[in-house]
Amino acid sequence: MLHLHILSWILAIILFFAAYQNFSDRQGPSQYFKPLHMVLRVFLLLTLISGGVVFFQTMGGGMAAQYGIKFLLGLITIGLMEMTLAKKKKKKPSRTFFYLVIFFALLTIGMGIWLPMGPISAMFN
Repeated sequence: MLHLHILSWILAIILFFAAYQNFSDRQGPSQYFKPLHMVLRVFLLLTLISGGVVFFQTMGGGMAAQYGIKFLLGLITIGLMEMTLAKKKKKKPSRTFFYLVIFFALLTIGMGIWLPMGPISAMFN
């Protein structure tokens, strides 16, 4: 399940950047914006479900609080992605939310790498 989770959030980040770039402030959305946004939502849902499964698999361990914080950071990142695209769609300033998405995504990824089930931690166990 961890591999599905990693694949889904990588694709979600790529789709988020693609959808964000396919909406011009002057001309509005391109023809690819809506399909990209819909596929992004599918991958965000897949990320949320697979992250929940990974979270509940680790509940018995001694690092449940850290996994809970990572789960919360992931929810914040997903929410900020949706809010950024919604603000962009309404032609309101969205640059601050864009930078917040990058910041929280890096925090979430960093914490996921640091935790024992992370890909780098797993190599040394």
